[in-house]
Amino acid sequence: MEFLNPIALLGLLALPLLLIPYLLRKKPRRFVFSSLLLFMEGGVQASSRPWGRINLPPIFFLQLLLLALLMLALSEPVFSVRPTNIAVVLDNSASMQTVEEGKTRLTLAKEAANSVIGELSATGKVDLYLTTPRLARLRAAPLAPLEAKAAVGAIDAYDLGDPPIDYDHVLSQLARERNYQRVYLITDHPGRGQTATARVITVGRAQPNLAVTAFEVHRSSLVNARLEASAKVANFSDRDANIKVILKTNGATLASRELVVGADKSATVSFEGFAEQPSYEIDLDVRDALPLDNRRFAVAPASRNLQILAVTPRPQTMMSLKSIPGIRVDVISPAEYEKSERTGYGLEIFHFSAPGVLPQNPALFILPPESHSLAKLGAPVSNVTVSSWREPHMLTRYINFSLFRPTYVRPVKPQSPGDVVIESPNGALAFATEQQGVRYLTLGFDPLPFLGRDNLPMSIFTLNFFDWFLDRGDASGQATGEPIRLGSVQPGEVLTTPAGSKIALKADLGPFSATFYQGIYQRSRGGQSELYARNLQDTSESDLRTSAPIELRGQAPSSTSASVLFSFWPYLLIASLALLLIEWFINPRMAPFGFRRSARQIG
Repeated sequence: MEFLNPIALLGLLALPLLLIPYLLRKKPRRFVFSSLLLFMEGGVQASSRPWGRINLPPIFFLQLLLLALLMLALSEPVFSVRPTNIAVVLDNSASMQTVEEGKTRLTLAKEAANSVIGELSATGKVDLYLTTPRLARLRAAPLAPLEAKAAVGAIDAYDLGDPPIDYDHVLSQLARERNYQRVYLITDHPGRGQTATARVITVGRAQPNLAVTAFEVHRSSLVNARLEASAKVANFSDRDANIKVILKTNGATLASRELVVGADKSATVSFEGFAEQPSYEIDLDVRDALPLDNRRFAVAPASRNLQILAVTPRPQTMMSLKSIPGIRVDVISPAEYEKSERTGYGLEIFHFSAPGVLPQNPALFILPPESHSLAKLGAPVSNVTVSSWREPHMLTRYINFSLFRPTYVRPVKPQSPGDVVIESPNGALAFATEQQGVRYLTLGFDPLPFLGRDNLPMSIFTLNFFDWFLDRGDASGQATGEPIRLGSVQPGEVLTTPAGSKIALKADLGPFSATFYQGIYQRSRGGQSELYARNLQDTSESDLRTSAPIELRGQAPSSTSASVLFSFWPYLLIASLALLLIEWFINPRMAPFGFRRSARQIG
């Protein structure tokens, strides 16, 4: 027998309290008698003890039985046979890497899984499931107990947050569809409730923790070689923390700062003027429960030598961009675009043109035709003034918009989600959007040719959008689990993971989605390499004090087990209350009757 709600059995400890009313002696009352002869012999001597003689009526034992049955019913006893077909769902999210007394939570979960599997007979069957990156079965066929233990030992935790799963629905659905007699979820989340089939086994305890929640490396501007870095540190504890933050590259220290982070607060630290390297790492010089989030990675910002592919019917206008330091421009006509090799360009500019499909490189669209998918253009307007702009934003910094007056404008009408950065009374002038990590900017005016100081507001805007494309997010990295967009793959290309594994890339592979671990991924193509940073960005995994509870609200009993008494608890409760009323109202009225009967016998 098992109890689905064993805490209700603690109510049995309160049952002896029913004796207290029967042990307490009633307060004596004064009566006047004509003679005391009736009490001289065979009379009851008044006791000097504070407790009276225990005189328990039969109704007391009936009430005691009903209350005991009520406690048993609320504890939901289940009569079941030994299961032979079970499922073990193992939480392998990032927080399972938390170290407690020399063991990770995943190790504790594996021990709990092996204990559950060990209760099966040699002919039992086990299906193993992992929760991250999504709930999925580990093996296609059921495993024997010894095979299941071996498979459990090979499971690793990913650097990913918990996926959103309604475990109450999912676990009951698994049991129903695959006829599991037991489904065990082993996690570091607290469990609330259980059913005849589903069980939640919780490992780990609440602990304080520090975490790097943001890290970015960038240039101050396109024409400035100085690099800057900033990192944000969160303190998930009730005490202030004084820590050392270290900026590294390939294991070597570039700089360090002391940082004080208040309890339950975040603080930011900055670094400036360090050497340019392919990649960077921020590290906290601290030992806490979760080492994973004490580190964060970033790749170097794009080179100042921005290689641009310009697609325009007016090539002379694009040549003016070559006067900007660090800009290299290749100009082609719109008819040549589909035949051109576009690998290696950091930006594509479409001047009075647009491709049939959005490019995989960042792209600027200047007065695109009607076929443009991101935005449509309105009717032409002359000498437009700017009415509003988004601030702070890299595209609008340092610009005096009272002097920013395009001579020819076609207001932009966005056709996809994004941000209107600059707006006029006639409509939007600049619309920015990002899709699958690639930035696109659509302009309803022509900022070219680049005239430098002869048109300072427009020249500043031109430099701003180059900086915006350069700062397209590669330096700060993306979340673990975000795919790496490979684009066209050449023969012999290899992707190296943070663990050092090398994966041969194929032309039909599509985006590389197995970015389950934090760190730097390196793509090698010929003599060149591209770096991609992936970091844990789920702060709920770093807060080890409070985890969202998993509630199992209940399901229909399975064929092999049933809670027999639970459905009767309302009737048992009503019966107990009824007996209490009977004893309260009827039993005192029987005392005079009993006294008169005794008096007649004595007489």
